Amino acid sequence: MGEPRRHHYLPQFYLRGFSANGRSIFQIEKQGDRAYLSSIRDTAAIRDYHDLDTVDAKDPGAVEKQLAHVESQLAEGLAVTLRSGITTPDIHSLLIQLVALLRFRVPAFKATIEVHLQNVVRSVGLKMERRGACPPPPKGLEDVLRMDNIEITISNWKLLETMFNLAADRDVFNILAAMRPTLLRAPANAYFLTCDQPVAIYHPTAPPKNAYGIGISHPRTEISVALARRALLLLSWSSDPPVDREATPDEVSEFNRRSVVMAEALVFAPEVSESAIETTRRYGHCSAGAVLDVLDTGQGTFHLGRFRPVMQADCYPLPSK
Repeated sequence: MGEPRRHHYLPQFYLRGFSANGRSIFQIEKQGDRAYLSSIRDTAAIRDYHDLDTVDAKDPGAVEKQLAHVESQLAEGLAVTLRSGITTPDIHSLLIQLVALLRFRVPAFKATIEVHLQNVVRSVGLKMERRGACPPPPKGLEDVLRMDNIEITISNWKLLETMFNLAADRDVFNILAAMRPTLLRAPANAYFLTCDQPVAIYHPTAPPKNAYGIGISHPRTEISVALARRALLLLSWSSDPPVDREATPDEVSEFNRRSVVMAEALVFAPEVSESAIETTRRYGHCSAGAVLDVLDTGQGTFHLGRFRPVMQADCYPLPSK
C-alpha cells in the first residue's frame, strides 16, 4: 500500500471528542451557508499537508509518521483529563503540549509563516535590485523579472520546520504552563464548538485598532480551547488555584462565540444543529489572528507582525444583511 496522502491538521482523536457517534462531525462553513455532516477521516485534512518536499528527503512522510507517535501520548493525556481532570503535573504537561500543537499546526498559522517568509525574500531581493546587485535581466524580460513581479514559493519543509519548532518551543511551553488552568464542563443540553483554529486568544479590553497587537503573556489575556464537546480548557493569569467545574449556559455561549471568531473557515459541532449554524452566522464576519505588514522606506523595509485577539462582542460591527 502507498503512503497516506490525506494529512490531518487537527488530530482525529481530537475531532472524535466532538462527534456524537465517533464517526462523523457537523461541519459549518464560516463564510457562506453550507453546513453538512463530514466523516472524521475526511475532516480537517489536506493532501500532503505534512510532506517533506526536499529532493534528498529519504522519507517524505517522516513528519506524518512521527506525529502519529506524538499524538498517541497526547490522546492518552486528553482522555485522562476528560475523565478525571488535570490530576498530575504530567497530565498538565501533555495538555499544554496539545494546546501548543493545536495553535501552530493549523492552516491559518501555516499561511502566516508562508507570507512572512515570502515578504522577507522579496524585501531582500528589492534591496539588491535597487543597489544594482542583481544580474541584468535578458532583453525584453526586464519587467517580467522585476522583483515586484516575481512569484516567490516557500518549500513545505521550511513551513513545517517553523511550525513545529514553535510548537515545541520551551519558552512558549513555559508561558502556557504558568497560566492558571480551569476545566469547564458543559451543562446538560449544551456543548462546546471547535474550529479549524481551535486555540482562541481573547482580551477583554482590546481595542478594534491596535498598532502593536496583544500577546499571550499580557496579564488580561485568556486562552480557551474546547477539548471535546463536553469540556473546555481556559488558561488565564488569575492567581486563584486551578478548578474543575460546570460551566454556565452563558459561559458556553461566550466560549463558542470566541471559537467562531477565531475560526478561519470552518466551525465544527457534534451534530446537526441550527443553534451552531446561527452562532456561526452571527459571528462569521468577525475574525482574529496574526496580521503582517511590510513598511517599505525605499532604503529598507520594516516587517511588523502582530496578533489581533478575539475582542468583546460589542467591538464587532453587526453582520450585513
